Amino acid sequence: MSQDKKLKPFGEIPESFTALKDKGIYYTDKTAFIPYLINQERNICVVTRPRRFGKTLMLRTLQTFFEYRLGEDGKPVDNRRYFEGLKVMDAGEDVLKEMGQYPVISLSFKEMRNDSLAEMADKLRTALASACDAHAYLLNHPSLREAERVEFRQILDKCEKQSTLETALGNLCDWIYKATGRKTVILIDEYDVPLQQAAIYDIHHPGTDLFEKIVRLVGNFISSGFKSNSNLAYGIIAGCMRVAKESIFTGMNNPGVITVLDDIPEEFWGFTQSEVEKMLAYYNLSDKMDALKNWYEGYYYSEREVYNPWSLLNAIRALVNGYEKTAIQSYWARTSGNDIIDEMIDRNPDHRNKLAQIMNGEPLWAPVFQDLSYRDLKIHPESIWSFLLYTGYLKAIQKRQLDTGNWEALVTIPNMEIRSVMNQAMQHWWENTLSRYDVRPLMHSLWSGDVQEIKHRIDRIMNDSISVKDAKEDFYHGMLVGVLRTQCEVKSNRESGTGYPDIIAVEGDRAAILELKCLLPSKLKGIPKKEEFRRIPPMMQELLDEAETQIRQENYIEGLRFEKSYLKEIRTYAVCFCRKICMVREVKAD
Repeated sequence: MSQDKKLKPFGEIPESFTALKDKGIYYTDKTAFIPYLINQERNICVVTRPRRFGKTLMLRTLQTFFEYRLGEDGKPVDNRRYFEGLKVMDAGEDVLKEMGQYPVISLSFKEMRNDSLAEMADKLRTALASACDAHAYLLNHPSLREAERVEFRQILDKCEKQSTLETALGNLCDWIYKATGRKTVILIDEYDVPLQQAAIYDIHHPGTDLFEKIVRLVGNFISSGFKSNSNLAYGIIAGCMRVAKESIFTGMNNPGVITVLDDIPEEFWGFTQSEVEKMLAYYNLSDKMDALKNWYEGYYYSEREVYNPWSLLNAIRALVNGYEKTAIQSYWARTSGNDIIDEMIDRNPDHRNKLAQIMNGEPLWAPVFQDLSYRDLKIHPESIWSFLLYTGYLKAIQKRQLDTGNWEALVTIPNMEIRSVMNQAMQHWWENTLSRYDVRPLMHSLWSGDVQEIKHRIDRIMNDSISVKDAKEDFYHGMLVGVLRTQCEVKSNRESGTGYPDIIAVEGDRAAILELKCLLPSKLKGIPKKEEFRRIPPMMQELLDEAETQIRQENYIEGLRFEKSYLKEIRTYAVCFCRKICMVREVKAD
């Protein structure tokens, strides 16, 4: 495949709309959001989508469209060329007259990930100073009083007091209007990052109140620019969650809100099926549709299936440039912290069991907190499902309003990428939970080939920990990976031979390969309870046969010997689970 498609190997996908257009990179037209926003007749809009879902590019596109600034020649810069041929140009004069009319203040809170109020405030000063570089003309503008110019200099130098910082947005709009006679557009990206960071800190440090302090800082800062500001033309705030009004948006005049549960005419961020088909056809990759769909589609917004754009673009870029073996993998997980999921699994057994149910392919009806505060994660434990929904770890396939007026959503795992993230989270929990167990007897039995002792040790772990009734293979897989990692190096679903063994455990110059199977409860439906004790063992033996055949046909042992020639001993096991029952069979090389 030629390199003229502009999807460079290992290159960053630009978040700047102008850079994307200048470099000629393939662009899926999302500019219909501009007329949608303007025609709402609400000058303030809060947009929520999961991280890496196109929100930043949307804000940069809005900046390019709205921005009024002077070039080196003293004339207004004309950005019309960036939009030629795009949907926004067909929106009519009422929309196009807004192009190039407003100074823009654009800032991001994504770096506000610190553990103290002072550090968070410093990061906010840095973000604000960067946003003010475009308005350096205010330093010497005669329309500003000397005290105002001094205050602006303090903002640029990042040395303003916190009280000045909290009122800076409103003051900036006033000064810009004095200097230009124009209202301002304010764009804020990742507004909820500092709130999540503070909430996690307080969870880990009981008795602290960092969250409340950050709510006041961020709330006052945003309110100064958005509340009762006659010099605000448009204000757009983007993040993962619609945070409760009492936390951030107190007194803000009827902002428009777009969440993952709202119905809108187009999907302005993630990619739809038709958009992906067009993109793959352009790159002659239509034969990869099924694999990409399985890994990156699955979100369900406004009654349409949606792909994760960040992961999809990374996968396509890798495919275009010849990295087919590693192209389809988890990209999004690298950009999103899993701290909240870890807390959910570690601290609440009921959540662990419900997550196991979801991983088992059984959707869960969960309450939806539409105005969610991060403090709800401690006060209302069930709010965790709303958090996972808004942040992209779950999708809603149905929603319904209860007699109380509250809402529920039927949630499940969106795709393979998120399933891999959840598997990692569950493995992390197993590692923490089982650290109190002495795993050495299990390891000794693995190295000695004592299958009865292996079964005994695994049975004991399952019986002494949490309920794994109705769990699927993913759950047992996470359990064993978590257990074995406490003693040795573990590879999970890594290529060996011509296949992918579930688990490879390596300790020194010896290794164990485990291929797992699970007899699902659905296979037992219709069998009387009194018959189960007789029927289950033969069914599990059939699955062990299947695992053994897979081990031999896929050449797991030969592949591992080739990859790790230093190994002196490799033992291979077929393992089958059903509820809390385990069967183990050693598979010896031919």
